[in-house]
Formats: sequence, C-alpha cells, structure tokens
Amino acid sequence: MVVEITTTKALSMEPRKKILICGGGIAGPACAWWLTKYGFSVVVVEKASTFRDGGQNVDVKGAGQQVINLMGLTEQIEARNTLECGQKWLDAAGKVVAVFPKGGFGSLTSDFEILRGDFARVLFDATRSTCEYRFGTSVAGIEEIEDGVRVTFVDGSTEEFELIICADGLSSSTRDLALAQETRLRYLGAYMAFFKIPRRPEDDFWACSVNGIGGTMIHLRPGGPTETTVLITYPVSDFVLQRPSTLSRQDMLRTVLKGRGAVAERIFDELDEVQDFYFGPMSQVQASAWSKGRLVLLGDAAHCPTPFTGKGTALALVGAYVLAGEIKMRSTHVKAFQTYESILRPYAERSQQELSPRLIRLMHVKTRFGIFVARIVQRFFGSMLMQALLKPSAAAKARKIDEDFVLPVYW
Repeated sequence: MVVEITTTKALSMEPRKKILICGGGIAGPACAWWLTKYGFSVVVVEKASTFRDGGQNVDVKGAGQQVINLMGLTEQIEARNTLECGQKWLDAAGKVVAVFPKGGFGSLTSDFEILRGDFARVLFDATRSTCEYRFGTSVAGIEEIEDGVRVTFVDGSTEEFELIICADGLSSSTRDLALAQETRLRYLGAYMAFFKIPRRPEDDFWACSVNGIGGTMIHLRPGGPTETTVLITYPVSDFVLQRPSTLSRQDMLRTVLKGRGAVAERIFDELDEVQDFYFGPMSQVQASAWSKGRLVLLGDAAHCPTPFTGKGTALALVGAYVLAGEIKMRSTHVKAFQTYESILRPYAERSQQELSPRLIRLMHVKTRFGIFVARIVQRFFGSMLMQALLKPSAAAKARKIDEDFVLPVYW
C-alpha cells in the first residue's frame, strides 16, 4: 500500500516564528533539520542534562532511508555502520545452531545498521548550528494564547512559541499535558532491557541470539570497538511491574538470566558495572488524536511500534519530514496537523499491527521442548539450501518495504 499526496504552494505561517521541539533523540532533531531548512526558528529542549550517546542498534529501511538521502546524510550514517554481518542463533552452551546472513530470509540484520546514539549524534551535528539546543530542561505547563502558546519550563521560566512539537518518546511527559486522555499504551506481554557491556576478544561482527528457559530471549550485537549491546526480552503476563522495594531492576533481570546458559551468565556477571540501563514493559503508543491546539505529537510519542518491529526509526524520520513539510505548505497549523496525521497514521498503524501479544508469546518459547522445536526450525531455515531457495522472497520483502510509503514532495 502506498500513500500519494498532492501538496500546495501556500505558506502562511511566518517562517521566523519560533517552534519548540521537545526531545533531542532522532525524531526531534530530524524535524528541526527540515524546519530550519524551510526558514523557521527552532528551539529543541531535552530533559537529559547532556547529549545522550546511549541506546541500542537501530536500522533504517524504505522511506526512512530515502529521507536520509534527501537530507544528504547518507555518507555520515554509513560511516558509523556497525558492520554487522548477520545473525547467529546459539544454544545454551554458546554453540552455533543456525546462521542467517545479512539480507537473508529471517535475518535480524539489515543493510543500514547503526547505534541509536551514533544516529542521534549525526542529526545533532547537522542541526546544532542552525537551531538552539537546551539540555536539562522540559515543559511543565502549556497555555494557549491568541497567536501562539505560552510555555512554562521546569525552572519556572516562560516563553512564547508558535507551535510545540512533542517528540520526547514513549513515556512523553509533554504529551500528558495535552493528550493524556487520548493516549493509551498497548502492552504486548513482555518486558525488555537494553544496555551495553564490554566487548570481548571473541565477539565478532555477528548478532548472537539465544532462547532461554521461561521465555527469556537474549540478543548480543556489535556496539563499537569497545562495547557489545544487549537486548533481553521475557514474557510477563501482568503489565504492572511488582517488585519488592529491596530489589533493583538489575536484580529483577538477574532472576530471568539465572540458569539460562553461557551467554546469560556473561551478562549476569557484568550487570553491576552497567551504566546506560533501560528496563520496562514492551508497549506501543496508541493515540486517538495526534494534536490538540498548537501541540502535535511526533515519533514514538505518537505511535511507538516497539523495537521488535524494526520500524521506529524509519517512522520517526518519515514523520519528521512530513510534519515539517505540512507546516511549511499549509495555510494554518490546524490544516498542517490534520494532513500530517492523515498521511502518516495508516503507515504507523500498519507497522504496529506487525506485532501482537499472541505473536510475542510465540516468539518467547518457554519450555525445553519448545526451545528444541525452535532450534529445529532455526536450523531448517538457516541452512544454505533454504537460504538460497528463499532469497527471492527476502528480496521481494525488501522491495515491499521500499514501496510501502511514497514520500510527498514539498518543494
């Protein structure tokens, strides 16, 4: 399915009026790049006290890759490629069960693999001279005024802007100021943790994945010269995280790693030294409306699909491009926000529909017999014969991703 749109050439919002973007990750700076290109004055606020280099491996596919090309950042992104060769499935002892090369059928690895922090750094460097960044602050209050919005920041200071773009992620505090009633989190039945551990001499450029008893799934991926990135997911039936006050999140993670094999033991031993640690439910953002007044949602704050879809980064880039283009082209912010949502929402919802609680349960096999069957399937599809037979299918899937969304033209 593709989206086709015909744009107009009207520009009524004054380009030099200030637009506030909340969130300094990927969606916010990408949108800032386009808005400053169109002549708007942009302020980006980020709750973190400094630029955040952390995060997991992300890939950029289809329309997201086209946006990067239009921004002229392809060379900078490719220079930071993790060089991941493909995916290996391992058993509990760390021995290889099956190998899925980059671009092969069923492989975790795409052509455009980069660490989230490295990607964000490219966008930050591309925008730091054209817009204003403020770290260590966030929005505490919003008041609509006649021709804009008055924002109160957490330090008590106030400032007026024409628009607010909320791009501060899954758990957006800015979104909750205006669209709390319109937003819900769809829990998918699992918790996830991601962080980095020191790279070892035996670590190569392959992603390594392990199924563990109880449904624990572990992925180790190349994270640079000195680090390896870790993603752990495991099923939890209840959305509410219940834990004794004496247990840290690392302690909770240890309970699902214990007895899960050699890779799990390595991670278990490294947890005390982990600095950049995320732990929380695997959820999608579902918002019945993406805007209210002069505030509009962007990226994960609007439609987080979860990292398991591999679509979050592309959605952020495409959304940033479309939103900035609509702000440029439409006669009012109301029309701009409405058209932006009508163009992007079908694409975002298709991405979210790729995952369901039932599929997550199937992926996280719990029993020894289930893991035994999973390894048979992995060996079958990872065999050279099946990879050769399914190569046309993998290529067709790649073409479908490229054709899934047609970018509007805003110039």
